[in-house]
Amino acid sequence: MPEPLRQQGGLRVVHIISGLGLGGAETVLHRLVTAPTQPDTHIVISMGDAGVFGPRLQAAGIALHTLHMHGPKAALNGLWRLFHLLRELRPDVVQTWMYHADLVGGLIARLAGIRAVSWGIRNSGADLHKSSPSARVLSWLCARVSGSVPAVIVSCAENAARRHQQWGYRADRMLVIPNGYDLSRWQADAIARGQARQQWGVSSDTPVIGSVARWNPLKDHHNLLAAFSQSLDSYPHMRCVLIGQGMDESNAELCGLLDRYGLRDKVILLGRRDDVPTLINGLDVHVLSSRAEGFPNVVAEAMAAGVACVVTDVGDAAMMVDDAGWVAPAQDASALAAAINQAVGVLGTPEHAARLARGRDRVARLFSLEAMVASYHVVWRRLAEDFPTAGAKSRASGPAHVPAGARTAPLLLFMVNNPAFFLSHRLPLALGAKEEGYDVHVATMDGPTVPEILSHGLVHHVIPMSRSGKNPVQEFQSIHAMWRLFRRIRPDIVHAVTIKPVLYGGIAARLAGVPAYVAAISGLGFLFTGRSGGLDATRRAATLLYRLALGHPNSRVIFQNANDRDVLQQARVLQPGQAVLIRGSGVDLDAFPVVPEPPGPPVAIMVARLLHDKGAQEFVDAARMTAGHPTGLRWRLVGSPDPGNPASVSEDTYTQWRKEGVVECLGERSDIAALYAQSHIAVLPSYREGLPKSLVEAAACGRAVVTTDVPGCRDAIDPGVTGLLVPARDARALADAVLQLAENTAQRQAMAAAGRRLAETEFDIGRIVAAHLRLYAALRLP
Repeated sequence: MPEPLRQQGGLRVVHIISGLGLGGAETVLHRLVTAPTQPDTHIVISMGDAGVFGPRLQAAGIALHTLHMHGPKAALNGLWRLFHLLRELRPDVVQTWMYHADLVGGLIARLAGIRAVSWGIRNSGADLHKSSPSARVLSWLCARVSGSVPAVIVSCAENAARRHQQWGYRADRMLVIPNGYDLSRWQADAIARGQARQQWGVSSDTPVIGSVARWNPLKDHHNLLAAFSQSLDSYPHMRCVLIGQGMDESNAELCGLLDRYGLRDKVILLGRRDDVPTLINGLDVHVLSSRAEGFPNVVAEAMAAGVACVVTDVGDAAMMVDDAGWVAPAQDASALAAAINQAVGVLGTPEHAARLARGRDRVARLFSLEAMVASYHVVWRRLAEDFPTAGAKSRASGPAHVPAGARTAPLLLFMVNNPAFFLSHRLPLALGAKEEGYDVHVATMDGPTVPEILSHGLVHHVIPMSRSGKNPVQEFQSIHAMWRLFRRIRPDIVHAVTIKPVLYGGIAARLAGVPAYVAAISGLGFLFTGRSGGLDATRRAATLLYRLALGHPNSRVIFQNANDRDVLQQARVLQPGQAVLIRGSGVDLDAFPVVPEPPGPPVAIMVARLLHDKGAQEFVDAARMTAGHPTGLRWRLVGSPDPGNPASVSEDTYTQWRKEGVVECLGERSDIAALYAQSHIAVLPSYREGLPKSLVEAAACGRAVVTTDVPGCRDAIDPGVTGLLVPARDARALADAVLQLAENTAQRQAMAAAGRRLAETEFDIGRIVAAHLRLYAALRLP
């Protein structure tokens, strides 16, 4: 077969997969290598035959080799041929797909002298006992050699990554790249909707649910049909459409289920179809009834096509739909039926339209094809740099490879522990710097929101960081990884945010000779302010680390409140002129507009991670104290426990609060502006903050505030003008202050108006970005 033309400046990537039949992994591979934005050259090696996707790959110009490894003799011949293919092709990177290819392809690649091997996990790992015996054996073997064969392990889902780590897969090699979707193929189409319903013989106003899934025990069609039969009690005219391999009259087991539940005339069986993007428009609600998943493609595809989604809480399904869909426990037909009823019950309402819009937007932001392509390219480029293949005909390219002396724009690198935190607190600053002419890079831990960072045209790097800091070896590995990154990409300015990046990034920046360093201190906590003598040794150690990290001769340290600045000045950590005060990370005033208070009883809302240090317990205790008050005051809690944080409220406690019902527990939400619009009073009873973003956003929305008289919180309001201060850890005082504003509409609304004025003068994101850009410009660059 002739050698494929290499894309200019791209990598040569060889993909090894067990086969090319119909399946999720095969679909994603095809989508990835044929994407319009794909910058690299790809060669696919199938350990089986060409299957369904082979001709499609060849038609798209992708070189394909088939090994036909069926049977012992053919397998040995295939292994020999695979070895010689890899020796001949000399790819920059080998990407394998699924257990068979991970183990066999990975080992042969290493024998062929290729160290840049990336494994691909496509199985959720749940209910593995229901998989084939070979899959169970291979997954066990893969776990045993995961520290020596692959340089990187790419999982399609967070849930799958965690489960495989529990089996023994190397956690330090694991990262997550969600599947990406071509939104031009998946979109709402009113004409297609009408045509599909006409074919099915249902009217335009008939509620239609459906499922696109092959017949497989893990898809749990039994659960779906049991739930559907229950939902018919509420919506007797509803119909169900089943699409996928095995969804036809030849499936005796399926037909037996239909007879068991009396659904023969209620369910439409379409079997395997190639026109799913068109057919899915005919559904009102897509239902994922699985008992196990990794990253279910069909959920994102349905959301992109403007179809409401009900999912079971398996794999990453709940994360995917977030507040755009409905979630039910797995293997619980009654709960699934209730979720279906809720979804059908809002059809045609503003809530329905809003959920569809959020779903489409979520797929576009987090799961676009462009984001997936960019994520894989970043991983492959990093592998090619770290483990170059001898004799390879190309090398990684991109912004990271431009020598510092040859740049036309200064390279600004943000160091943040959590990618989601970067997006929520620093993205506008990064985009503002990019618009100003900086070459902007971002380094974080891995996470499901990394593709969204890439979608903004920013270069991303994964840095290993632990949550606890209890393992000294891991902490030194983090510093070393930062030092290596700095030496490789040669940033002109490193801007570190949150405690570990500030401490470790500052030390690494000094060791690597980074020209300029900016540290953002978003809160010191009680380590420096506690009164216990037992903290002295720890405080001295932390002070030493801060002195090492902040001792860069060309640096600035940003504080969000004066108290934290004064504490470090008194500890003799700061150099003269080094401290800069910038109040918070800003707020987009257009995204958080003023909306008149809603009618009805007053609502007090707390938006925060559910940590004891945030005052979550005091919020619930205050709600208990005001239960039955004549104002009808309601309390809403937005956020969820954080199991990785030792200060987190436990899941058991959170479940107890939900059952008690004195507080409405809304969980994680992304529509914060809309939640403030439905509320009257913003509450944050935290023990200490840098400058809480939730209160700044509340002020922008024109909501009065009740918060604690502690550093950071008191800096976010104008006490007595935009809100009230109460002592920390005092639920009674908190309840009294909230009641004061609940009973006094005039005072509350006056504070709300003053809060908006404060946001406009102090917290406008444009002002915050401009302040940072001035700070960067003041640093001395070579």
